[in-house]
Amino acid sequence: MYQLDVNEARKADTQGNQIKEIGKYIGQITQAEDITAKTGTKGVALSFTSNAGQKTKVSIYTMKADGSKIGGFSMLNALMTCLQLRSIAPKAGTVTRYDYDTKKDVQEQGSVFPELCKPVGILLETEDFAKNDGSTGTRMVLRGVFQANSELTASEILDRKTTPEALPKMVAALRHHPLKAARAMQLAPRDNSGFDNMDSDIPF
Repeated sequence: MYQLDVNEARKADTQGNQIKEIGKYIGQITQAEDITAKTGTKGVALSFTSNAGQKTKVSIYTMKADGSKIGGFSMLNALMTCLQLRSIAPKAGTVTRYDYDTKKDVQEQGSVFPELCKPVGILLETEDFAKNDGSTGTRMVLRGVFQANSELTASEILDRKTTPEALPKMVAALRHHPLKAARAMQLAPRDNSGFDNMDSDIPF
């Protein structure tokens, strides 16, 4: 016997749907894969499912092959702060990847960060990118993270604040970035300060 659950009924409309809209989402990281680009740049590929059942995949690139930090390093540290993790280490595990030949998800062996698979809030923007065939595509880009239950940002957590104030401003600033603007953002140097010397006063 089943009793009607209207919330579950609503979820069915969005299950399997991809997130395509700019905005604020609360949900669960379902997979965090340790990745290395062909250039040697290291990062983490995140699979995320919102509480409404919508899904997306975003990558955070953290450092170049020579070990120098890039913009995503700050983002990963912000994510760790929101999840109250002092360290993460890759472990062997099963990862789900999309096979473009069979057009299906397949499971393969890979390297994962299981500690990151927790509830979290994320802020997503869209940006255009040049495809290999010369056409232009649009993808979701991670622009911010926050604690799922409190909606506090990383800086607010580190400052021991209890009332979220930064998030509405961050949401209001979310934008779509056309191809030229997206390239400029990728090339622009980012400030990684603020997370370099946080060990001495971490509130968790």
